[in-house]
Amino acid sequence: MMREEELLKKFSGEWILLLNDKVIDHSANIEDLLMTYEKKFPEEKYPNDEIKISKVLDRTLKEF
Repeated sequence: MMREEELLKKFSGEWILLLNDKVIDHSANIEDLLMTYEKKFPEEKYPNDEIKISKVLDRTLKEF
């Protein structure tokens, strides 16, 4: 996984989609990210506990 400091700098202000703590996709628009999630990661193949959507705030990673 990318170091948290690098992640915060690279994706500041964006939503990120994580699979097993690896950044899979990112977007400033959460609706775009949710569409990617639904298409690429159907629930029957990927349990919800492996997938996270987080918002990278200024110097803070916030999980939802």
